[in-house]
Amino acid sequence: MSIFASILRSVYKLSGAKKAFALPEDALRKEIEKQNRHRGVFTPTDRKAYYETIAVNGFPCLIVREHPKPSERAILYFFGGGMVIGPDKGDLPVMRKLCRETGCDVWFPFYPLCMEHCITETYAMVYECYRKMITLYGGGNVSTCGFSSGGALALGIAAHNSAQPEPLPQPRHIVAVSPGEVPWNDAEKARMQALNERDVSIDYAFMVTVKKFMRHGCENVPDYMLSGSRGDFTGVGDIHFFYSADEVLYGALPDFEEACKRANVPYTVSARPKMVHCYCMLPIFKEAKEDFAKIVDILKK
Repeated sequence: MSIFASILRSVYKLSGAKKAFALPEDALRKEIEKQNRHRGVFTPTDRKAYYETIAVNGFPCLIVREHPKPSERAILYFFGGGMVIGPDKGDLPVMRKLCRETGCDVWFPFYPLCMEHCITETYAMVYECYRKMITLYGGGNVSTCGFSSGGALALGIAAHNSAQPEPLPQPRHIVAVSPGEVPWNDAEKARMQALNERDVSIDYAFMVTVKKFMRHGCENVPDYMLSGSRGDFTGVGDIHFFYSADEVLYGALPDFEEACKRANVPYTVSARPKMVHCYCMLPIFKEAKEDFAKIVDILKK
C-alpha cells in the first residue's frame, strides 16, 4: 500500500464523511441538498479538448472529443453519487484522460437525480443517450463506464436494453467501478454488513435508505434498476469490475458474478485491499494509476 493511499484512507476516516451516509432519512436529505448546492451541470471553458453539450430528454449531455470530428468509438461515462448527488468539475480531467488515452469520444450525461425524479426517468434519459450513440458510432463501437452509482448505470444500460421489445446492440465493454445496488437477498445483506466496519467511505445504512429515494414514490420500478445484479447482461462483449476489497459494495460482487454467468458474459474482477471507494477514478497515486491504466487498456480495445 503506497504512502498516498494510506494517507487518503486516513483522511477519509478522520473526516467523518461516512457518518453522513448513516443519517436518518430527513437529516440525510438535508445533507444531500447541502452538497448539491455546489454541484450540478457545468460547461467547460478550457481548450484542452473539444466540447459539445446536447439536450437528451430535456437534460444536458456533455460530449468530450480529442478532435473536432467524432471518433470511431465512444464511451458512455457515468458519474457517481448514490443517484442523489450531482457531479462536479473534478470529473472533467478523468473524462479528458479517458478520451485522450482510449481514442474514444466520451459522453457524460447529467442524468436526472432521484432527489426529484424516479429512477425510471434516469434510465429513460441515459438509454436515449445510448440510442443516439449507437446511431452515430454503430453497434459494437460503444462501451459504458462508471463509478459507484455510475457503475450501476454502466451495467444497467445492458439490463435495460435486454428488457426492451427491440433491443439495441449491447455495449462492447462495460467497466463498473464499485457499482452500487440495493441489497436484495439475505446473503448479500450479510456480506455488506460484514464489510461495513472496514469501509471508511460508505455506510451500509445508505444502501437500504437510498431505495426510497430511487423509487421517489413510484411503485412500478423494475428490479434491475434498484439492484443491477438482477438484470440480464446477455450479449455484452465483456464486463470488468473494480473494487476496494474493504468496502461495503464489494459484498455485491458474488451476485454480479452470478449475473454474468447466467448471461454467459466473460468478466474480470480487480479488488485491492485497504483502498477507498472508487479509488481508481482518482489516478494520482500508485494503485489508482495502475488500475486506471487497466481501464484504459480495456476501453481502447
